[in-house]
Amino acid sequence: MQTVPIYQLKNELSRFIQAVEAGEEISITRRGTEVARLVPSAGHVKVNRAEAIRAMRTKFAHVAAFDERSITAEGRKW
Repeated sequence: MQTVPIYQLKNELSRFIQAVEAGEEISITRRGTEVARLVPSAGHVKVNRAEAIRAMRTKFAHVAAFDERSITAEGRKW
């Protein structure tokens, strides 16, 4: 994350907007204290789909596969 004083942000706003569009987050400071952050909007974040799918498969690897019939049959027992 890049840290930028507010006066520099005012002078170079277009450049920082381009950086945010590219996915970077920018911390805005006033007298050395963070007062705000510029972050990409959800619609503009570039996502590596293959990487996201790989991460999801890894995260949910412990979840057993299921089919609708077995779940329905199990539910009818109760």
